[in-house]
Amino acid sequence: MNQRIGQLVMITLAAVAGLGVIALPQSIAPQAMARHPNGSANASTPSPVYRLQAPTVLQGVVAPLNSLRLMKRALANAADSDSRMSLPLLAILNEPLKTTGLGPIQIGMTLADLEEAGLTPIAIEGSGQGVCQYYRIKGNSEPIGIMAIDDRILRIDVWPGSLIETRSGAKIGSTEADLVRMYRGQLEATANPVTLGKTIVFTPRTPGEDLFRLVFETDDRGRVVQYRAGQFPSVSWPGGCL
Repeated sequence: MNQRIGQLVMITLAAVAGLGVIALPQSIAPQAMARHPNGSANASTPSPVYRLQAPTVLQGVVAPLNSLRLMKRALANAADSDSRMSLPLLAILNEPLKTTGLGPIQIGMTLADLEEAGLTPIAIEGSGQGVCQYYRIKGNSEPIGIMAIDDRILRIDVWPGSLIETRSGAKIGSTEADLVRMYRGQLEATANPVTLGKTIVFTPRTPGEDLFRLVFETDDRGRVVQYRAGQFPSVSWPGGCL
């Protein structure tokens, strides 16, 4: 049985690919939005490729360090998970990341909704503050984190080592040129002094979808080292819950 499951996982991983342009629902409740307990600030530098954000997110430079630490904890804690792969778990590997969710994990759903969908959220130690907490999915070692505020999912982080892609094909290792080709004039960028790269934000143009974002972090070679999707403003918080 384990051999058959392993073969199925390999097939689903091979099937993950860019599947077109993001098209998202408009049903996420506005009350799911929440204010970050610490706020944020950012500094921007001119770039000939992107529209520039106003200089309002200086603390954004700590994002890669915080997320990498959380990712390592998630992977370490996943060692105690059940080796059997359920259909919802396979869907995480097989589905692209959208601004509104990843397979059965949808932005705006509650943790109780997630369990009803067949996925068990487990809090990542040291990743929360107040009502904000990061979770991993039991049985899934894919390096992703799920941010919930008041038990409502508002953001999904994809960390180094993940094979998950967006619907347009962006992934860990994609270049800034790849992002420009995929998302054209819908990108904004700010400098990231920690990675010596940029924080690059994709905002959907469809009316009613302006609450959602894809946020990419690049290094000094212009390659994506991590990215996230979710609802504004929580998706823009550079340090997650911290």
